[in-house]
Amino acid sequence: MRDNGTGFDMKYSHKLFGVFQRLHRAEEFEGTGVGLAMVQRVVHRHGGQVWAEAEEGRGATFRFTLGEATNS
Repeated sequence: MRDNGTGFDMKYSHKLFGVFQRLHRAEEFEGTGVGLAMVQRVVHRHGGQVWAEAEEGRGATFRFTLGEATNS
């Protein structure tokens, strides 16, 4: 997923997927800071990885992979 929003400084990317971690003030953007943590948990449970790339003022791109499907 890609957006053209405010983006973020990549030096803080380690905080993105932490519960209640925010890279912007609550007054600037709504939300609780749990959405990306939930995304990461679901992706990890399916054997995948999730990460983001961004530049301040230019938006962000979020990518993920999922593990291989198994026949049970």
